[in-house]
Amino acid sequence: MTVQALASCSRRDLILSIAVPAFCFGGTGVGILLEESGYIRDAGLFYWGCLIGAFLLAYLAWGKPRKDIVSLLAPLYAVIIFITAVEITPNIVLQLLFGASLTILVVRLNTRFSTLPVKEGGEDPMEKYLYDYMHRITPFFRSINRDTAHEIASAVLSYKLGLYPKSIESADSASARLPGEGAFPAVRKALTIIRDRAQKLEQSDVKGYSTLSFSPDEEQYLAIIIPADQIANRENFTLDNALVLAYAVAYLCSPDDGQMLDEHQNFIIRILLSYKEQMGF
Repeated sequence: MTVQALASCSRRDLILSIAVPAFCFGGTGVGILLEESGYIRDAGLFYWGCLIGAFLLAYLAWGKPRKDIVSLLAPLYAVIIFITAVEITPNIVLQLLFGASLTILVVRLNTRFSTLPVKEGGEDPMEKYLYDYMHRITPFFRSINRDTAHEIASAVLSYKLGLYPKSIESADSASARLPGEGAFPAVRKALTIIRDRAQKLEQSDVKGYSTLSFSPDEEQYLAIIIPADQIANRENFTLDNALVLAYAVAYLCSPDDGQMLDEHQNFIIRILLSYKEQMGF
């Protein structure tokens, strides 16, 4: 792995990146020693290091901002190659080739999937800010499951499209699924803020907003942080932060909604642009 890739890894990713080849090649070495010592008959059948390495690779891939389907399916490939394939007999060469393949995937993950994509046509500063923000909050929300993230995406997209009953329904569904600890209450609050505004708009109360607001402890999860004296409208400011947070979590955790979220990303970019000057851009 390159020095640059290693330097950009978090402590978790660095440990996993080293552990994958260590288990693969180390397991092969242990198998050879056990065979030479007479404890096992064939070191080629001692493939447990490769299996462990494959599962560690999938875990590493799951925590990345962008999902690599090949790495996520590594455990399945390992089971097929070493356990279920009747026409292939596991051997030392196969273990070494599999370990080399996983090592290449580790490098690929850390160089190509550790950041969110930059779109063609140049790098818009607010678009870059959005991607940087999503990368920053990834460790807090990576464990949200796809079904919950889909409901979050539905709440945001339905609100944007004016489908307020659907937005309310999805926000309620997602809120009920979210855990109650860590950073998740901030997402639940964001969903409630969106839900309350959608309910007011469905009732034609264009001036009605949620009574909730984010606490100082929750500011670390928000995209728009500006001095209090520069906030022109507190309710709109809170709603905007709620929409950006919910969108970001959906984008990170619901790959099934990625295309639709991309298509409506300008909605979020416009929100950020309205605070561009206050944020120093």
